[in-house]
Amino acid sequence: MPEVENTNPETRDLILATAEAHLRRFGYARTTVSEIARACGMSHANVYRFFKTKADIIDAVVARSLGDTEKALAKVMKQSKPASELLEAYILELYRSKRSQASTDPEIFEALSAILQAHRNVIEQHLVHIYASVKEILNRGAQSGEFKIVDLDRATHAVLDATLKFRHPLLMADANDSPTDEQVTTVAKLLIAALSIGFI
Repeated sequence: MPEVENTNPETRDLILATAEAHLRRFGYARTTVSEIARACGMSHANVYRFFKTKADIIDAVVARSLGDTEKALAKVMKQSKPASELLEAYILELYRSKRSQASTDPEIFEALSAILQAHRNVIEQHLVHIYASVKEILNRGAQSGEFKIVDLDRATHAVLDATLKFRHPLLMADANDSPTDEQVTTVAKLLIAALSIGFI
């Protein structure tokens, strides 16, 4: 097969699609730049025109997956609900999205877990997105009088800390110990009660 030696967007998409396929077939550890390049019909040097390292390729693949989660959460944010109901819906959707990813796309979830431990920038951006959304919901509740919040940033951190088990890949790795929707909702309601009386 002749080598594809160009730097157009289609080639970048080909590399990412091939990397994603290799992750699903071989897993994170066995996916290499050389194998991706060979499957794409190009030299590994050409792959490096787009991505400096394997980690950068994995980042881009995982970013696509995280983007799907963020789109689902964006739909929740557009709902016309009181802040308390919106917070519960957001926490539940975030959990369901992560649970679905872990069960239906375990190899991509494995890659997500790997780069999470490496503190890659793509993860930090995702966390910033979630933080901003939760903070916005709490601010809406404070403005409407639903929530009596003393410190908005502290309250946002408290909500995220309390729901960590429902969204952190390493804490969700054991399917046998996975929380139920009812447990997630119960914690959400407990947080809403605390926010409503000005405890945070």
